[in-house]
Amino acid sequence: MRYSFLVLAIFTAATVMQSAAPVMAQGNTWRTFHNERYGTTIDYPDLFKAGPPPANNDGLAFKSPDGADFSVFASYNALDFDLAGFRDFIVKNLGAGEVITYQARGDDWFVISGTKGSDGVFYERHLLSHGRQMTEGFVISYPARLKQKYDLTR
Repeated sequence: MRYSFLVLAIFTAATVMQSAAPVMAQGNTWRTFHNERYGTTIDYPDLFKAGPPPANNDGLAFKSPDGADFSVFASYNALDFDLAGFRDFIVKNLGAGEVITYQARGDDWFVISGTKGSDGVFYERHLLSHGRQMTEGFVISYPARLKQKYDLTR
């Protein structure tokens, strides 16, 4: 599976995840993160710096100097979610102050996006893959003042 992350506007997925049309970030050097455990690969601009890997090696979190951060992760679908159950679980466990203002879904994926407190924005894309045996996710949040730079729903 292959993920591509384009910071200025959108994510384009090449195998299992697809999103809206990308807007290319200019002047960035791109880096690649590959998760050996689940096979997830993501390209990202080098303005994002990777944090320490978690002990279970299920993904990685990244931060940029302007206050944006994103995480990419996967796990086995141990709770045997169908798509509706998976979405309900994610929504039930949103962070304090997160309010959904945008939603979309496909046969095996869903997106939720919205506000985070009084001055933040979040976007999440989740996928059931490998015949519902795996859950995969991409989550980004950023200060509202950077909405035009990072907006994923336009």
